[in-house]
Amino acid sequence: MKLTVERTRPGKYAADVQDFQRGLARAVTTSFRDGAKLLQQYTRAEILGAGLGKRFARQFRAFGFPRRQFSMSPVIRGWHARGWKRSRIGRWANIHARGGTITGHPTLWIPLDTAPKTIDGQATTPALYFQKIGPLVKLKGTHGKPLLAGKSLRPISGRRATVAQLKTGHRHAQTRLEGGKGRATHTVPMFVGVASVRIPKRLNMDAIFARVRAQLPQLFQQRMNRTGS
Repeated sequence: MKLTVERTRPGKYAADVQDFQRGLARAVTTSFRDGAKLLQQYTRAEILGAGLGKRFARQFRAFGFPRRQFSMSPVIRGWHARGWKRSRIGRWANIHARGGTITGHPTLWIPLDTAPKTIDGQATTPALYFQKIGPLVKLKGTHGKPLLAGKSLRPISGRRATVAQLKTGHRHAQTRLEGGKGRATHTVPMFVGVASVRIPKRLNMDAIFARVRAQLPQLFQQRMNRTGS
């Protein structure tokens, strides 16, 4: 009896293994990218549900990394354009997910209901008010809290003043201050000063990440099925 042993070149199987590894890395990475889309979808829905507004919701982003290559160890990263991660104003976005206290240095100025919500598309602040409209007058409130007030030709009560009204009021007040014939103006409180503000936790990011993590095996299987593996 004659026994014949055929030797096969190792490179033949090595190429098959490499193809399998590439397909596996593609499936793993793309499933994480799918998970990033879910993270973005769920987080934006959570932000809207908390009443933080459509614009704040749209500013949350999530991506699977690497974004163009494929890897056996991809990651999902989510952050907020207004500073969920590394921005200098990150605490303003983070605090809705964690809760906490915002402290003034030394005073935190809160816009009143008479102040416009935005000035030139930006959230109203004393610095922006001064830059775009004019100086604010410092007053003492009825409860001892400091106030910053603007000028208007008409009293503002039960509604928000417009930027145009405040600009007109400031212009007339400045003219009278310089000895001109500007019209009489009314002082309208715009901001109240406080030492600190307590912000409750409004977003449950831990639950959202756990929800996405639980769906990753299914997303991976779907991607593997597409490759026929």
